[in-house]
Amino acid sequence: MRMCRRRPQPLACPPCRPPPDKPEAKRSRSWLIRAFTVVLAVALIFVVPIALHEAVHVFVAVITGVSPSALDIGFVGVYPGVEVHDSMGGWQLALFRYSGGLVAGAAMVYVYVRWYWGWSGDKTTIVEWWIGALILVIAGNELGNGIAEGAYHAEYIANRDPAIIISLVGTVAGFLVHRFMLGSLGPRLAIMRGEYGNRSQIEARQRRDD
Repeated sequence: MRMCRRRPQPLACPPCRPPPDKPEAKRSRSWLIRAFTVVLAVALIFVVPIALHEAVHVFVAVITGVSPSALDIGFVGVYPGVEVHDSMGGWQLALFRYSGGLVAGAAMVYVYVRWYWGWSGDKTTIVEWWIGALILVIAGNELGNGIAEGAYHAEYIANRDPAIIISLVGTVAGFLVHRFMLGSLGPRLAIMRGEYGNRSQIEARQRRDD
């Protein structure tokens, strides 16, 4: 009697499946990237206006006829500064003293209007709101410094009144302007349309409309 053997059947492999998603790891990575971006943005907001302030002083000195070799770039206390070892007077000296802070402050206002307003969108997180506040605080401080440096140069260099008061007023004014402009696009547009109320009231009305 002849026996028939059945050939062994190959084992069927289950279809390959992608490894399970790890939302915890993704959230952690996203948080780290966001935290790094915020820290970098804050550092740039502090450093760039100071560098621009001094760079404008150098630029103005050179275009008004001061030799680059007559410029001494260093520190006055903890603050960077530009000392001119050449004769300057009249409008040249006034332009040199006023220009640094006023140009740096105007540049920060431009950043606030052109970049921050567009980036913050209709609603702002607490981090976004405070970044906007920081931009305008630095802008106000630089504008105040420009006025103080030009009008009260000796007091500005010595860090005395009334230069300190002018810089402080500019700093506080920057924060208040941000606070009253509400820091986010939706409430700003509501104010422009003539709607009244504080930030929380306007955003509450927006949430009800949404």
